[in-house]
This record gives sequence, structure tokens and C-alpha cells, in this order.
Amino acid sequence: MKVAIFTDNDFDKLNGLTASLRAAVRYAPDGISPRIYTASDLPDGLPNYFAVGSLGLPVPFCGDMQMYVPRPRRFLKEVLDDGVGVIHFTTPGPVGLAGLFVAWRTRLRTVGSVHVDLAACATRLSGSPTLGAVMGEYVRWAYAKCDRVLVPSESTRQLLIGGRFAPQNVDLWTRGVDTELFNPAKRSAAVRERWRVDDRRPAIMYVGRISPEKGLGDIRRIQSALHRRGVEHRLVFVGEGPLREELQAALPDAVFTGALPPSEVAVALASADLFLLPSDTDADGSAVLEAQASGVPAIVSSFGGPKEYIRAGITGAVCPGGDLDAFGHEAAVLVRDTRRRLEMNRAAREHALTLGWERVLEPLYRAYREVAARGRGRLHRVPLAASARGNATA
Repeated sequence: MKVAIFTDNDFDKLNGLTASLRAAVRYAPDGISPRIYTASDLPDGLPNYFAVGSLGLPVPFCGDMQMYVPRPRRFLKEVLDDGVGVIHFTTPGPVGLAGLFVAWRTRLRTVGSVHVDLAACATRLSGSPTLGAVMGEYVRWAYAKCDRVLVPSESTRQLLIGGRFAPQNVDLWTRGVDTELFNPAKRSAAVRERWRVDDRRPAIMYVGRISPEKGLGDIRRIQSALHRRGVEHRLVFVGEGPLREELQAALPDAVFTGALPPSEVAVALASADLFLLPSDTDADGSAVLEAQASGVPAIVSSFGGPKEYIRAGITGAVCPGGDLDAFGHEAAVLVRDTRRRLEMNRAAREHALTLGWERVLEPLYRAYREVAARGRGRLHRVPLAASARGNATA
């Protein structure tokens, strides 16, 4: 069975979604052949990856990110030529909508997977709860076209059920981690020396998009809480985003590495002492798992999905959402208590080893098989059709 995975995240982007999709392709069992369908600046055609060259446009409220004008009929031709049996819808952007158009035209069954709480992100980035509510309704409309929806956490599942999704159509597909790539053995004395950190001045790290929706807008409160407790430390930020320049000015003692390839992210994480994720909009816990696989305990928010990816008090800590003073307090406790932190290091690695991709991908492959077994759906008109035809000449 061939599966067309439609995503607005081409593989030049490094994030939890692309890591999940790379794993879905890499570990596919016999009888399932996934292929990525996306768009980017330049076309690309490989056995497991198909990118249509397209015009990039800035994402509203995220000017440093691009979305691409879809080419639905080009995707349709490729799906028909490939003999695809199931559509996998991962993002409700232009390419994802093109995937829904293809599913409508071919009557192929569709599996959807949620990776980001877009309604919460829209509210945080725009400052408008109304816009966030509109985004929530749009996302509900898009995923309602799917025969099965997979979510990365129970909190996300409850969010969808609260949005009028039938519980029997929403299943868990938790995230995994590459425990060979992310490994404590990659800890680098040279990197730590470059950062000017040591046992007395540990590295407290954030990895991901440096943006307001990640809870970084007021991260100085965490540093202030550490300073009030007399805790020496150095903040290390791995990633890029619109807040980087502002944070560099506000945190002159911090290290900003910029965006790194996965191999260097693995070295950076293993070289850290503590991982912080103050975001309350994340749906999954990919970065948290990568930190734990690297032997680094994580401190996360009580809001969103990441809390479900740690064992509170054993591999990390959970703080009340939005309470950055609490983040600072927990970080101070772990920095001061070296013995406890080292115990957490070992427990974090052991926990991550139970969440390898080979095991956690089974719900995704099972969903492919189950929806395919239903046969093709009824030919029914969806609102997407008119707008998709309008873009068909692209």
C-alpha cells in the first residue's frame, strides 16, 4: 500500500513534524510505502520524497517562515501515477489543503495527524483571542475531512473531542526519538568550553523556534529567579526565530547558536545540563524526548502535550503554565542538587530508550491499514474544491 503524506513542512525545515515524517518513511514495515508530498523553492523528486517547485509567501505573524502556493493538479497527477492507496494529511496549510483536494477527487481515505495547537499559536502570535478562535474553527473543519485523526498527546485528544470530534475517531500516536542520534555519549568538553560552562556554571538549554508562542517573550523572569537564588548558570538557545535579536539584547550573557543540523543539535543537547521548554502551545514533546535521550532532564509547562513525555520528579519537572518564576525555582533546585540531577540524567535516558520510533509508529501504520480496508469513500463535494480549482494553473 502506497501512502501520500501531504505536509507544508519541506525537509529543509528541522522540527518535530519533519522528524516524525522522516521516521515514518524510514521505519515503514513491509506492505506500506510512504512518500512525502510537499512544496519548496526548488522541485525535488525521490522515491520517498516529492517536492513541487512553487512560489513562497510569508506566513502571517511569522514573517521569517514561508508557505507555498499549492499546485493541486500537479499533486493529483503524481498521486495517480504513484498508485496511492491512502492520503495522510499533516498540516492545514496550502499543501495540506491540496492533499484534501486530491483525496476528494480520488475518493481516497484520509488519515490526519495533529502536530501543533494552531489555535493557541495564533492567539499568542496575533494577540487576538478572536483570531485564535477562528483558527480553531478552521482547523476543526480541515481535520473533519479525515477518516481518522491521530494526536500526539491525551491533552490534544481532549482538545479535539471538546471541538466536537467523535472520540472513536481520535487516536493517540505518541512521538518517538532516535536514541542513537541523541545520546549522552555525544557530550563535548570542547563545546562546553566554548560556551564557558562547567559543573559550577551549568548550561541551561532551549532548543526550537525562538518565537513568542514558545513562551520565550519573558524568559528573563526565569533568569531573574535564578539570580535571586544565587545560582550561576548560562542560558543556551539553539534555533532561529523572530525573537532572537530581542533576546540577544536582553540576555547578553546567553549563547545563541543559531539553527543547527540534527547531528550538531545532538551534540549541543548532550553537552547541556538542563533543558527548558516554557511553551504552553506545544502539542507534542519531540524536543523533550530528544533532551531526555541525551541524558538531560527537562522542565516543561503543565499546559500542552510535552508534560506527557516526562516522568515528573524522575526525568524532569512540570511547572504551572505561564509561571516562569516556578520554572526558575525548579531549575535552581536541580542545578544546586547535583546528585539528584545526575540521577535524573540516567532516568531520562532510560525513559527515552523505551520510546524508540520502531515501537511508537505502530498506531500510524495501523491507521493506514484500517482506513484503507474500508475502500474508497463516497464521491462528495467539499468546500475546498472551488478554491483548489482556482490554483490549478499554478
